[in-house]
Amino acid sequence: MRLAFAYPEHLYFERARLLQISATIKALTDLGAGVEFIVGRFRGLDQRLAKMGLGGVSGLDVNAVAMCQKGPGKIAPLSWHGVYHRACLRALSRPAAKGLSAVLVRHLKLADHLLANKTKLAVPLVFEAHELFSVTAQEEGMGGEKLSSLRDMEKRVLSGADKVIAISAPLADELARNWGVRSKVDVLASGVDEMFLEARQDRRQDDLVVYAGGLGPWKGVDLLVDAVAETKSAHLEILGGSPESPDWHRLLTLAELAGMSSRITLRRRAGKDQVLDLLERAAIAVWPGTARQRIAAEFTSPLKLFEYMAAGCAVMAPDVPAARALLRDGQQAVLFEPDDPASLADAIEALLADREKRLRLGRAARELAHDYTWLKRAQKLMAITGEMAS
Repeated sequence: MRLAFAYPEHLYFERARLLQISATIKALTDLGAGVEFIVGRFRGLDQRLAKMGLGGVSGLDVNAVAMCQKGPGKIAPLSWHGVYHRACLRALSRPAAKGLSAVLVRHLKLADHLLANKTKLAVPLVFEAHELFSVTAQEEGMGGEKLSSLRDMEKRVLSGADKVIAISAPLADELARNWGVRSKVDVLASGVDEMFLEARQDRRQDDLVVYAGGLGPWKGVDLLVDAVAETKSAHLEILGGSPESPDWHRLLTLAELAGMSSRITLRRRAGKDQVLDLLERAAIAVWPGTARQRIAAEFTSPLKLFEYMAAGCAVMAPDVPAARALLRDGQQAVLFEPDDPASLADAIEALLADREKRLRLGRAARELAHDYTWLKRAQKLMAITGEMAS
């Protein structure tokens, strides 16, 4: 089997989606699949691929094509996706592309461009949905013709793709109901590096609550700060973002106003080793989330949540569809009332006081995480694309 991944952004910038794509590619090659990675060309590409763990990988062919994106090693006065879109179409229209089982695309505008030129494509297109962009945009205030145009584009892609896969079960249900998808929408959740399954369990700090991930307001970290402030003695450690960012300063200000500056530690975004260190020390790992936006409540599959689970942490998550699709309250996690700091604070206090429950939840979460390794994700992806060919 041979698959292609098309990535229209500058590869230099570290984003969660790029981590997911590179981990999936590596897992596919480990399983013996061939992969073509269609990326924008820039000076320093080889070094960047090596840093991502994709340098010299057997079974991986990197197809570097033209792009017009600002970033290191690329002189561009502006960013314009059209250059990459056309170059990607040319790459997928060549006779050599006929040996591909499918091309996976998760960028809406790229998928729309490829489908508009489908007669030239030599390969089936799989669209990997991570949200409904028009729904998110509407929640953020977009309206009028701009929103209508975005919704029309989304409908074209979802109805025109040869296969649609979704990052979460609630998103798959929504796509199947209302968006004209032609066939069953399979769920392909995020994955986790198996190194987290080897996390030590003898370093737990009984008062330590942790969070790892982005610091944007929709991530719910403000809620977590407020909740820990309401506890008697819990300490909070957050790993993510950078000290130069407005989000970092927002959280420090919030902690100061809540009178908990002495009980919070912020650490800049770091690699897997540092995340693993944090999770090994955690008494509780929290995915705070929110129910106020559907991207957070239904359409997400947080990478860090799977790391929490694999590391054997006692996990806490909001009682929203995306969490319920993975976790059972009292079995693999404690689910709290979303967007309610008092509910989260009470749940933290109760769980910190019950070490045996924390250990039980951690064991169950870790067992479940074995089903969500990157290798398991790659196996499922190969099965889905294999079914398309049969």
